[in-house]
Amino acid sequence: MLSGTTSLDLVRDELFTSMGEVENLLQQFLDDRQNGNLLQQSIEGLQQLRGTLALIELKGAAELLDEMVALATDIPTHDGDERNEPLSALCDALFLLERYLDQARQSGRERPELLLPTINQLRAHRPGVPALPQSHFYPLPVAGLPANLRSGSKGSIEPKAFNRLRQMYQMGLLSLIRDDAPAAATPLMQRALQRFESCLSAPVATLCWVAGAALEAIEQTPLELSAPRKRLFSMLDREIKRDAQGASDGVNAALLHELLYLVALADGNCSRSQEVAEAYQLPDPGFTELEIQNAFGRLRGPGVDVMHSVAEALREEITAIKDLLDLLARNAGDADHSLEMLATGLERLWKTLGMLDLQVESKAIQVVCGQIAGWNSDSPQSLDALEQVADAVLRAETAVNYLDSQGDEGEARMNATGGVSEPLELKEARIVLIEESQAGLALAKRSITAYMESGNDAMHLLNVPPSLETVRGGLVFLGMGRAASIIQMAASFIRETMLERKQVPQDQQLEVLADALTSIEFYLESAERAAVATGDVLTLAEESLAELGYAVSGSTVE
Repeated sequence: MLSGTTSLDLVRDELFTSMGEVENLLQQFLDDRQNGNLLQQSIEGLQQLRGTLALIELKGAAELLDEMVALATDIPTHDGDERNEPLSALCDALFLLERYLDQARQSGRERPELLLPTINQLRAHRPGVPALPQSHFYPLPVAGLPANLRSGSKGSIEPKAFNRLRQMYQMGLLSLIRDDAPAAATPLMQRALQRFESCLSAPVATLCWVAGAALEAIEQTPLELSAPRKRLFSMLDREIKRDAQGASDGVNAALLHELLYLVALADGNCSRSQEVAEAYQLPDPGFTELEIQNAFGRLRGPGVDVMHSVAEALREEITAIKDLLDLLARNAGDADHSLEMLATGLERLWKTLGMLDLQVESKAIQVVCGQIAGWNSDSPQSLDALEQVADAVLRAETAVNYLDSQGDEGEARMNATGGVSEPLELKEARIVLIEESQAGLALAKRSITAYMESGNDAMHLLNVPPSLETVRGGLVFLGMGRAASIIQMAASFIRETMLERKQVPQDQQLEVLADALTSIEFYLESAERAAVATGDVLTLAEESLAELGYAVSGSTVE
């Protein structure tokens, strides 16, 4: 069964239409607070959305819808304007959910951590409902965590020494909370925590050991020092006090879980964090602090569709500029008019690039624009001068194309290649090759359909094996070895069974073959947009071919 972002493509349009309808109902209810039917329809719409997202196993999106349904259910009708803020929060959450689903579709994976701030904003409108911790989606069970990894001390600490160490810790904590020289605060706190490890009970000593590693991660990775993270170290201070007073009843499992989450986000240079991670066998969060912060920025910035539209408009502008440069290079047309249009176009281009924060390219275009101001038709410029303008324009075009292709897809490829981004030219070549492979699959499917409709005339199949072999070669070049093996088996079935042995397959066999080809077609269509999860759809194709007696031997990890 297809699930998660792989199947999001199948229901995206319906989901977005439903979200738009729910948002309209909420807006109408804001204007007509006496019409409780509008609110009830909104709640039913939210429940349907939640069911769909849960069905395709988008955990974070489904949990956000749970919170939206709970908040909408708590809103009474005929309640004046004091409930306008929760209603506005619901509309904002729907807008953010659209952006989130688009981002998940582009990246081919879900990052529910991106929805935590919105979930907590919704929970804040429900009295008595606490905010979810930052590690809510981190796959580490709270219960059962080892609590005695440090030996600690079985005796009581001398009050004067304890007060001195606690004062040391609190001075660093106060500086940390106030953002007053945090670089000096963390060593002070770490020193106090190291001393506490040897003079407190084993559970709290273990907590101090993990907290010291978390401080190392904050300092060296670095991690964002947000208000919730600062509160963790305030909670630790209270745990230390309770233990020294003999009032501790064991380790604070929730606090330990949160601190371990910070440790898990540390990079490889943090030695103490690595030690703690190994001791607790911490699972990889699947992202770094920088990646999650960049993803937050994209979620709140211009959407994918907006950036695509901007890039398209800029590409049209650049194409017009290149045409004008071509006319000037060939001394064709009205030179005065071409120079005027070129100067105007370049000025628009550098200003737009500056607004998009492409400062290097914007400055280069601005420089050549200033040079053009001194040109006229009576003193034609050399080809070298025109080439300088063309170089600046081509660099701007490359930057625009890269801006259009940015997103989680590019980030995933950078991570997969050890931090080196895929060249734009290679990305464009991949897209062309995927389109050619899709065309080859479509041709094969049409030929099989013609074969069936003509009463099994094998003439319609003669070009199918060569076409599929071409598709297979393209998939090998794209690094899609598993999909290439599936295509190879499909071509072998057609060539050996239907052409060489001239066996007429049953209708069921042809349907199974079509299933396999359709699965690969879906895989390619999704891969053109994102790094989709390949397992389910490729397994479906492999099972279809195995049913025909052409099992794919082994599997290639992609």
